[in-house]
Amino acid sequence: MSLRPAMLLLLCAACGATGEPAFQAPLRARGAAAELTAGAWTVTLTRAEVGLGPLYLCATAAASSELCATAAAEFAAVAPVDLLDLGPQPLGELDVLPGQVRSAMLDYGVTWLKTQAKPGAQDGAPGRRAARFAGTAVSADMSFEFTADLDVAPVLRGSRTIEGLRIGPFDLDVGGALDVTIDGAAWWAGVEFDALAALGPGPHDLAALAAEDPASPAADALAAVRFAMIAVPPRFAWTAEE
Repeated sequence: MSLRPAMLLLLCAACGATGEPAFQAPLRARGAAAELTAGAWTVTLTRAEVGLGPLYLCATAAASSELCATAAAEFAAVAPVDLLDLGPQPLGELDVLPGQVRSAMLDYGVTWLKTQAKPGAQDGAPGRRAARFAGTAVSADMSFEFTADLDVAPVLRGSRTIEGLRIGPFDLDVGGALDVTIDGAAWWAGVEFDALAALGPGPHDLAALAAEDPASPAADALAAVRFAMIAVPPRFAWTAEE
């Protein structure tokens, strides 16, 4: 799966699959919003961080470990993204083979390699968690604060958390950069804030409450966010550098 052995060979040969040299390009990420409406609740995130990576772009229309044995582009590391920052955040360099890509697969800082007995958080994940959140929910004269540290991991050993994500298609040309936009606020749209308000005035540590009672509204809230992190994935664009 890794591009790095292929990159070394291609760099020595000085050409990619299209006859053009392999190259590196900037990888940047940004958030999309800090506020959302969920039913009668206005929710403002005061902290929203996610681990992005490893990330692979593939020429096939449905990326998977089987269909994308060698990635067209790869970010093998994990980098934290501040989803409250709407400006571009440099994350590092993407290893690229020139050509067209149509799909992506990625983890949120938690990987499950074939050599691992269970998923594990990687260096670069915020607090060695997939995501960390804090916020305030307000409805009429009611309000409460909450925090949530959570993980979302691949379902199968050797797979990625998100596979088969259609993107583009776009061409990976020299002089470009990969821009990733992540809407962390949208991940909270499916949470039942009425149920969380019934827990009391807060502040609510949702991870701690879920650990105490896996059937609690806090556990349901974290499950909803985990589901949304897969159902509402990052958006990708290849941007020509000025």
